Parts: sequence; structure tokens; C-alpha cells
Amino acid sequence: AGVEATATFADGSVSGSSGCNNYGAAYTLDGESLSIMPGPMTMMACPEPQMTVEMQLMAAYGATASYAIADGQLSLLDGAGNPVATFTVLEPAALTGVTWVALFYNNGRGGAVSVLADTEITAIFGDDGSLSGSAGCNNYMGGFTTDGSSITIDPPASTRKACPDEIMQQEAEYLLALPTAATFTIQGDQLELRTADGALVASYVAGDN
Repeated sequence: AGVEATATFADGSVSGSSGCNNYGAAYTLDGESLSIMPGPMTMMACPEPQMTVEMQLMAAYGATASYAIADGQLSLLDGAGNPVATFTVLEPAALTGVTWVALFYNNGRGGAVSVLADTEITAIFGDDGSLSGSAGCNNYMGGFTTDGSSITIDPPASTRKACPDEIMQQEAEYLLALPTAATFTIQGDQLELRTADGALVASYVAGDN
């Protein structure tokens, strides 16, 4: 489906991204028996197929009775021993040195929306703390700092070319969203920027450099 969901198990709690929202849950482990009790989740609405993936993941957690690990994969199993979800260990990736192409961004009205067809929004994070890219019409530039998975993005400046109204609106919304980012996560070739309360700022896929 092209949607990545993640899970980090540590000290009786599991957290991650459902492909749309961030979630938290508790788990209990007894030998190979595993029970997962879903907990708090952010409440952002996302386009399909992300919402369907989220529902399937939460249902899988509710059905989990045991687990198995083989060949670098974690399988969650139901009471009959059938896999309900399978996770693969993620290789760490770098934020810098990649041209990130936006898939979704927060339009400032409470939701993540797809980037308009026939437009491309990009972000390039430099080793020197510079941020640049295309906002769909104009080029933009600014600065950023990171500390672990935390990120601070300065309000960017942009060139002044005029484009059709809907492209200009998309550009303005994206540039306003960027400085609201507080955390970043990279999973495979996907980058997500989120606010301090877990709302999606923008999601990207690594492009051809």
C-alpha cells in the first residue's frame, strides 16, 4: 500500500506511527505470550490508504496473543498462531544529503493533504544547517537545527515568482507549516516532520539525487 507503520517495544510500552497517527500502547510478556493494550493516539485524519492501515494495525494489536522472531522479522500471532502483523527491522537513514519529495503536508486547517498533481515540493537538509528546496512554485531557503529526533526549522524565505492561485495557496500553507515541526522520523526512504503534539507537518519520500 506504500504506507509504513512502525512499532518500538521497550519496558512494557510500545509506540510508533500507525502510518497516519502516532500511538502508544502497553504490553505484557510471558515467555512467548504477548498481549498488547492500545492506549493514547493522536487524532489526525489522513487520506486513504493510511486510515485503513491504521485500523488494521490496531485490530492486529487487539488480536495478538504471541510473537515470533525469525530472519530479522517480528511476527505478531493470534490465538491460533496465525500472523496478524509482521515488522522488519529498520536500517537507520540520514536526514542530510537527500532530496526529500513531499507527499503530504498540513494545510493549517487540521488535516494532511496530498501535494497537488503536476507540482513538486522538495526539502534538502544540508550538513551546514541550511534548508532549501522548491515549495511548488518558488524556491525557498532557511536554516534548521537538530538534537536527536528533535528539529527546529527557521521560518524560510522564498523567491517571488507568481503561479496559479491553487499552487500559491499550497506553497503558502507548506511554508507556514515547516516552522511548526518539532520532531522528525526517518523510516526507510520516508521522512516525517511532526509538531510537538504529534500532528503531521509534512511527509516525504527520498527522491533521486
